[in-house]
Parts: sequence; structure tokens; C-alpha cells
Amino acid sequence: MLDRRHFLAGAGASLAVAASGPASAQAWPSKPVRFIVPFVAGGGSDVAARLLAEELRRVLGVPFVIENRPGLAGSLGADAAAKAEPDGYTIVIATPGVQMTNPFLYARLPYDAMKDLRPIVHVAQLPSVLVVHPSVPAKTTAEFIAHAKANPGKLNFASNGPGSASHLAVELFKTMAGIDMIHVPYRGSGPALLDLVGGRVDCAIDSLTAMMPQVRDGKLRALGVSTAQRVSLEPNLPPIADGLPGYDAFTLLYLTTGSAVPDAAVTKLNAAVNEILALPEIKRRFEEQGMLPTGGTPAELQAVIETERVKWKRIIDVAGVKVE
Repeated sequence: MLDRRHFLAGAGASLAVAASGPASAQAWPSKPVRFIVPFVAGGGSDVAARLLAEELRRVLGVPFVIENRPGLAGSLGADAAAKAEPDGYTIVIATPGVQMTNPFLYARLPYDAMKDLRPIVHVAQLPSVLVVHPSVPAKTTAEFIAHAKANPGKLNFASNGPGSASHLAVELFKTMAGIDMIHVPYRGSGPALLDLVGGRVDCAIDSLTAMMPQVRDGKLRALGVSTAQRVSLEPNLPPIADGLPGYDAFTLLYLTTGSAVPDAAVTKLNAAVNEILALPEIKRRFEEQGMLPTGGTPAELQAVIETERVKWKRIIDVAGVKVE
């Protein structure tokens, strides 16, 4: 008969192995992570995701595999992340549409924007710039507002389409300044820029990277950046807020995942991204793309999301913007 003490010792060792086995097997990450970009390749969010994926592999030791899933202004990719297995192996790089504007622009989304996603980390801000055609007699934001008030309904502005960031940024500007301008939507920054430079539209608020080359060539005039403070990318440009106090509009890039993903995965990924964004070389590479790296905690990101939701819902309601 097996000695009782040997039996108990053996049983205890077996239980210890059984307890440690699954825990170590579940340590995150232990396999490739699916990294959804909810837009086509080549855009700002895609560039940022690929920069992060490269560094995350180095820091965490597993591949972060980019998957472009465009559609519904970012919401199709977000829906895929929200409905994936909640194991931390599917994340998405989001823009404001995912949680802050699309819920109020579209009659129906395939997910609950606040209940089905949880924040991981704020990645970057993408400042925009208010530009006018040189034929517009304004050198500052304050002068532009005065000119628009003197010519109600006569000025027009370009955007990348109804409900786009460039559209809503001007709607916020109009509401705060108390001016009336006509919206001319385009299918992207390229066509809008052509008509801006050609003088067929008067102004726009769009990305620094898209607009500043034309400003430097004298084809457009820059009046101010869209963030509340000056930005290192264009330190000589004043904020729009200098002429319109309180104005602040930027595109937010952040990582999010399904709401049931374990805390351990979110915490580890948040720490890794913050470590990466603090690297001088990464900061330089982001800034070359017109992005200001941010970072921070999930709670800080959640607070930004909630604040921006309130702001953009009000503007969307006031302007009556809807997307079919």
C-alpha cells in the first residue's frame, strides 16, 4: 500500500502543477495579437498602427498583425473588436467616429459605443489648421470671423464629407463664432484641397499635413491651429482659440478593445504603449506624420471620450448633421 505521507505529498505537487499550468498558459500575450485598423491602408490611423505594431512586437515579444477593415466611418472595424473573443487578442485603433460622433450621425450602429468597448490608451492627437484662400481678406481668426459676419451665407467651406472630422470642426467653429457659411462636402482631402487652392471654396479646417505644404507655397493662408494650445509641429501658428476663446478640435487616435477583455491584458498593453510613446525616435516619427503622441491611463482616456461625446453630440444636433 502507498505510504499515506508520500501520497499526500504527491497529490499536493500535482495540484500545484495543475494550478500553475493554466495560469502560465493564460499569461498575456502568448500568441499573435489581431490589430484592426478600421480604415484603408495609408491613412493616419494605419500609419500610427503600423508604427505601434512594430514596437509592440519588440516590447511584448509577439506579432501584432494589422488587419484593415474599413467601413461605416470606422465603426465596422470597431464592431469586429467589440464582438471578438474577449481574451485580449483583438484590439482596434479608433478615431472619434467609433464612440464620439458615429452614434449621433448614424441611425443605427451594430454595437453599443459605450457598453461594448473599453479604453486602453490614448495614442495621439492630430491637430488641424484653419486655412483660407488668399482672396479672403483675413489674416487672423478674429478678422475672418468679422468678415464672415459681414457676409452672412456668402462664404463656403470644404470638408471630407458629411459628418467627417473636417466637417464637424467647422460646424463647431460656426456655432461658437455665430456665423453662417455654406458646406461643400468632398470625397476626401485631395479633391477638397484642389478646390481650395483653385479658389472655388473659401476655407476649411483640415489636417496640418495636408494643408501646410500649400500654405508654404503661398496657395493658402493659415490662420490658426485647431488645438487649444500652440503645437510643436507649427510653433509659429497661433491657436484658433486666440480669436475664438474656448475653441478646441482635434482628431483623437486611441486603442480600444472589447468590454469583457481581462484587466491584466489592458494594463500590460497600456504600459507597453506608454513606454513606446516616450521614446524620442517614436515621437519624431509620429510628428513627421502630423501626430502628437499622448499616452496616459485607461481612466484618463475614458474621461476624454466622455467629454468629447458631449461636445460633438451638441454640435451634431445643432447643425442637424446626419449620415445615411
